[in-house]
Amino acid sequence: MGFAPKRNVLLLTKIISHDIEGKRVISSITFDDISPTYLPVSKLKGLVDFLNDLGICCTFFVVPIQNYSPCLRSEFAACLRFALSHGHELSLHGYEHIKNEFGYFYPIPLPVIPIPSFEKQKERIASAKKALTQLAGVEPLGFRSPFYLYNNATYEALSVLNFKYDSSKTIFKPTHGIRWRIRWVRNLGPYKVHDIVEIPVSGDYLYNVKNEDIFTSIRRALSDFAWIRSRNGVFVMNIHPHKLSSTSLQRFLHMFVSKILDKTEFVKLMDIDLLKGCDNS
Repeated sequence: MGFAPKRNVLLLTKIISHDIEGKRVISSITFDDISPTYLPVSKLKGLVDFLNDLGICCTFFVVPIQNYSPCLRSEFAACLRFALSHGHELSLHGYEHIKNEFGYFYPIPLPVIPIPSFEKQKERIASAKKALTQLAGVEPLGFRSPFYLYNNATYEALSVLNFKYDSSKTIFKPTHGIRWRIRWVRNLGPYKVHDIVEIPVSGDYLYNVKNEDIFTSIRRALSDFAWIRSRNGVFVMNIHPHKLSSTSLQRFLHMFVSKILDKTEFVKLMDIDLLKGCDNS
């Protein structure tokens, strides 16, 4: 599929050629804000179909607590079960998807906004887990907090509720920074916190991108992939699919995946700790 102008193809090829020859890395593509509130069911179904054609299984982080009509709830549940039947994973993305559910906006908390307690977080996660289980027919093993905001009580609540992993930490801040950012997390692969496997996000490359300008994001993603690969890490790309058109999203994914397919193994997040040893933190 000839999506990219020749000049951009040459730039992308140059970036990926800097990798260590023959070295493979584990990669995962995840999607946040999976809810009819943000993403129409028809667009979600189209995304699942596209990923199936692309031949990769992904992790969808679902927001289960929303005010759906019975008809929309039925359509959404059918689409989630369709994704499961094709090998994709459903994980939990918070409770109602508000900023102060599990943490506070970095770098410091505001006195007027209390930090959510362990008991409150446990209550929210338990309710959301039950709702997603009823919706899709499967208990989620993984969790990502809305807006990547969490605290130590989040890990404790996840451990008590028998979650296997979290993916709320990000290697860089801002996570969606393309032109500037700072490194926030030392680990480039999974590690344990409070008996929970933490799988940090490498980047959220499409969050602020315009539909017609995806090449800068692709170059940044390929550069991060090469850097993480050279350090034997795990590459985790997160995407908010409602942030851009289906055409631009598919173009981005097709170009990115085709560039690294022979250099990586795509897996769901739930499979990463089975393939990659975890460091203790």
